[in-house]
Amino acid sequence: MTDKQPLKYMKAQIFVLSIFAAGLIAAPTLPAQAQGCCGGSGMCDMSNCPMSGRDSSSTAQLAQPATVAGQQSQSFTCVFNNYLHMETALANDSLVGVADDGQAIAKTVNNDTANTFPATVAQQADAVAHASDLESARAAFKPLSDSLIKYLADHNEKDAYVKVYCPMARASWLQADKNVKNPYMGQAMSGCGEIQN
Repeated sequence: MTDKQPLKYMKAQIFVLSIFAAGLIAAPTLPAQAQGCCGGSGMCDMSNCPMSGRDSSSTAQLAQPATVAGQQSQSFTCVFNNYLHMETALANDSLVGVADDGQAIAKTVNNDTANTFPATVAQQADAVAHASDLESARAAFKPLSDSLIKYLADHNEKDAYVKVYCPMARASWLQADKNVKNPYMGQAMSGCGEIQN
C-alpha cells in the first residue's frame, strides 16, 4: 500500500459518512413540520414543510407529482396535503385540525401569484374551515373535493391521488392510497366507496 492509498481511502470514507450524516440530519425534521406548511406565513415553503396540521405518519405516502414545478408545486403540495388532512379527520368523525387545514388552503390559493387554483377553491376551503359541526363540514367538503378532482383532470394529474366515489353520499373525494376511508360516512361506514382510478 502506497502513501497515497490510505488518503484516498479516507476521502472515500468521509464522503460516504457525509452523505449518511446528511440523511440523518434531514429525516428528523419531518415531525417538526407538522406545525403547518402555510401557518402564519401565507405561502408554503416546501423546503420546510410538506404537510400541515398533524403528525408526519398520517401523510407519509402523499403524492407529489414531478410534473408540477416552482411556486405551482408549492401551492399544489400545500393544498392537497391540507385537503388530505381534512379527509382523514372527517373519515375519523373528527373536526380536529379541519379549520386550520381549510384556512391554510384558502390562504395558499389567495396568496398564490401564479393562480395555480381558481379562487373558488379558496372559498370552498374557507367554508369547510367555518363549519360548526361534522354534518356541515362534510357538506362543504363535497364541492371542495369536486373542484380538486376537476383540477387534477384538467392538468393531467388525475393519477396523483386516488379518486373514490360513495354512492350513498353521492359524492367523491381524493385519497393518498387505495385504503378506502369515507369522509362523508365516517366510522359508521368507513369502507363504503368505489375506487375510480
